[in-house]
Amino acid sequence: MAFVIRPATVEDIGSISTWTRDTFDWGDYVPDALSDWLDDESSLVMVCVGEDDVPIAVSRAQMLTPSEAWLSGARVHPHHRRSGMGMAMNAHGVEWAGEHGAKVVRLATESDNEMARGQVEKSGYRQIGVWLHAVAEPAAGRHPRPDDRLRIAGSADGDAAWMFWSQSDIAHQGRDLMAGGWRWRKARRNDLDEAIQARSFYGCRGGWVVSHRVDTAMETVWIATTPTDTPLILLGLRHLARDQEIDQVRVFVPESPWMAEALKREQFESRPVVIYSKPLSAIR
Repeated sequence: MAFVIRPATVEDIGSISTWTRDTFDWGDYVPDALSDWLDDESSLVMVCVGEDDVPIAVSRAQMLTPSEAWLSGARVHPHHRRSGMGMAMNAHGVEWAGEHGAKVVRLATESDNEMARGQVEKSGYRQIGVWLHAVAEPAAGRHPRPDDRLRIAGSADGDAAWMFWSQSDIAHQGRDLMAGGWRWRKARRNDLDEAIQARSFYGCRGGWVVSHRVDTAMETVWIATTPTDTPLILLGLRHLARDQEIDQVRVFVPESPWMAEALKREQFESRPVVIYSKPLSAIR
């Protein structure tokens, strides 16, 4: 069918919500996020509409830094899938990102979403890595030694943690990216300074993490440790969540055999997430 792409409006939220609530077995985050997306001046929320101007597809493009863009939230009405709308919105988002200074556009999809991955690869994206999204309950029973407990770290740890991470397997495997929820961008030294100010930078004998509360979960977006000490960090996170009366621990880490084994050992359930990238120079 014929369609056009236009910016979404507040009036579109109700219509979009009706066909995005049950996208996955667990539901979908898009209906609850739309209002915040529209308020965010760093992003474009776009919709595909037919002759009646009613949205039948939606997606979001966002500038994470002055040179890095992120695409997410692509949904197409069940009655209009395989109509080219997903690829059209992707191209529109990439064009918007380039106009706003982006040098690279990235996106992510779960590894078992073969339909989405096929569409992404046809659109010229290159897989740059696989990350694990891992979740666990707060710790019960085992107590780490005092020097293994995660404690708020200060500015004195910032340089040491950054230097250690910059040369670590985690940074190499993750291509120097860091997660921010379901968004990835290049990590920067001042990310640690911001975490220190926010009191979300923790350290122990086994390394350092940046971890903050998101709703009822503790979300860890940056880890500096070794394969040997990873179990200490993971156990420390579960105890930290228990001490702070948080319901769940979430961790985003680059996939590797030793990381997967450590997560399993510390009772985390993990799912692989594939990160894709497209340099804008390739499309200009």
